[in-house]
Amino acid sequence: MIKKLLLLSLFYTSGVAFAQEKDLFDLFEDKETSQVIYATFKGTHLINAATNETPGKGVLQYVIAHRFGSFGDEYLYNFFGLDNAQIRMQVDYGINDRLNIGVGRSSFLKVADGFIKYQLLQQQTGDMNIPLSISLHSSVNYRNAKYTDGIEHFSSDRLSYMHQAIIARKWNRQLSTLISPSIVHFNLVPTGNDPNTTAHLTLGGRYKLSNRMALTAESTLRSNSTYGQPNSDEQVNLKVPLAIGVDIETGGHVFQFHLSNTQSMNAPYWMAQNPYDIRNGSLFLGFNISRVFTIRE
Repeated sequence: MIKKLLLLSLFYTSGVAFAQEKDLFDLFEDKETSQVIYATFKGTHLINAATNETPGKGVLQYVIAHRFGSFGDEYLYNFFGLDNAQIRMQVDYGINDRLNIGVGRSSFLKVADGFIKYQLLQQQTGDMNIPLSISLHSSVNYRNAKYTDGIEHFSSDRLSYMHQAIIARKWNRQLSTLISPSIVHFNLVPTGNDPNTTAHLTLGGRYKLSNRMALTAESTLRSNSTYGQPNSDEQVNLKVPLAIGVDIETGGHVFQFHLSNTQSMNAPYWMAQNPYDIRNGSLFLGFNISRVFTIRE
């Protein structure tokens, strides 16, 4: 009887040990899962250009952007460009982790704007290997500044639009890049020879120097090279928007300091109507400061 009990005990112990060993092997088994890549860029804007980032669900973001006067416009007389600076304020909110809506107001031509951004595709690693992210971004802009041509304008004449797809990739911990094909449309253009709709392509990148600091740069190619002057045969030669900058993160704030050849901060204007030439000193110091507040968990 004792031998039978010992034999049963041995079988039971062996079975438990085998089951436990199997469970341990299951724990160590390499089960690959998908992981979303976050923080491709630190802000919702690289410099002037929008990034693929959104504030996140329930997060309210306030952005203040400032562009001083150019070096070529009596810089010292205008108190280092402060006397003829431009400013833009923006408030936006994350409906969810992918959908972002907001409004803004610029001193340049007193433009008010509303925008929406949606993360269509998120970069991921693992089972679902998605090598890049795609965000769709659209804005409508309304010019409040008075026209000086003596013509009574319709409200629709003051509207312009921008639509783009922001294609971004985080290559590693240091390097992130984006490419953004865009369409800009003005309901009213200076002359009949000017296109109402133009195409643009923004190239940009960010390289982290440390956990708190990164270098940024961007450039935007455009399909139009000139635009006319009302009641004149003269043409304004447009320039490619260029910018370089530094991002500094401090907790809930992101400070972006930069140097560019654009002063407007509304996409239709700096993309499609930029007349400033670096060669004659048309460089503008500027900064963006963003602050986020969690409104809803």
